Amino acid sequence: MAPKLNVYLKTHKDNLLIRPVINNIQTPSYKTARYVNKRIQDLLKLPYTHNTQNSQEIAEELLKLQIHENIRIITLEIKDMYVNMPIPRILLPTSFWLNKHNYNKQQNEHILHILNIIRQNYFFSMNTIQQQLNAK
Repeated sequence: MAPKLNVYLKTHKDNLLIRPVINNIQTPSYKTARYVNKRIQDLLKLPYTHNTQNSQEIAEELLKLQIHENIRIITLEIKDMYVNMPIPRILLPTSFWLNKHNYNKQQNEHILHILNIIRQNYFFSMNTIQQQLNAK
């Protein structure tokens, strides 16, 4: 089942741009992607990670911080992140970190193989299944 393309207006923008949203929770690759993500997180134990759900949560967390005057906070907004990620360029650093932190070579190869085949950039729109190849 291909996920449906939904379109929302960016009401905070003056020229009312649209935000395409695709919910992949019901797609075949969603559970696989979650599994691989969990396995990688368990294996690598990468430090300094923090995830937020929305800008309100970020604002609340920032208010709690005690920041020295010489420290600067930098934020990034990543546009069309998943669609534009070059899979071959992702596999090399992932392989490096898996091999550095996990000694089970077969497990590492399995995870890399799954990463290579997972694709979540397709959607149902205008009565056809379409794939976004490049975001503009």
